[in-house]
Amino acid sequence: MKAAVFDLDGTLIKYSAERRFLPWAVFSLKMCPARFLPYLWRSLRDRDFFSSKLYYRGISLKRMEEMAADFFSLFRVKKMVFKDALREIEKRARDGFLLILLTGAPQFLAEKFRSLGFEVVVGSKVECRDGVLTGELLDYPPGKRKKEILLQLSRELGLELSRSFGYGNGYGDRFFLEAVGRPVAVNPSRKLKKYALKKGWPVVYWE
Repeated sequence: MKAAVFDLDGTLIKYSAERRFLPWAVFSLKMCPARFLPYLWRSLRDRDFFSSKLYYRGISLKRMEEMAADFFSLFRVKKMVFKDALREIEKRARDGFLLILLTGAPQFLAEKFRSLGFEVVVGSKVECRDGVLTGELLDYPPGKRKKEILLQLSRELGLELSRSFGYGNGYGDRFFLEAVGRPVAVNPSRKLKKYALKKGWPVVYWE
């Protein structure tokens, strides 16, 4: 089975899903700004702004899924996704590729992009205890971890990676792009563009 594997943030949409969702959640009074203080403290202490999602701590997973559904309606999702990306997704679906979304966005946000036709969606795993989010990350896909997840999916689903497409925009995406036979650098960062040109990969700009 051949697949088309897409990154989300910066590849299908400008900026990130969370950078769109969180301001809306705050300004619509669904999340208090004070929630970000523990996250900022942890991030500054560890010098790592991707080590936790503490602003979700104490919110039930059910409530978070409801909020995500409110914001990421099918209409809004299609509006935020690059038109060129929508055409590429539709083309790969018509050609019989299994559509996979592989992203660092939290799973409960990434799931809302399943409406575009993705059959497999893998995002960051935020710890949930007794139905309530703790804000601690259990799994964060970007970088080499994306490649590991893709190879695991390949074993489980019988994917023919040599016939598969991969689409990413960041330098860290090079790991999973190298695992497929048809890698594409989309709206690439400077480092990824240089790497892609060296490798002979197509470089495209979606608008």
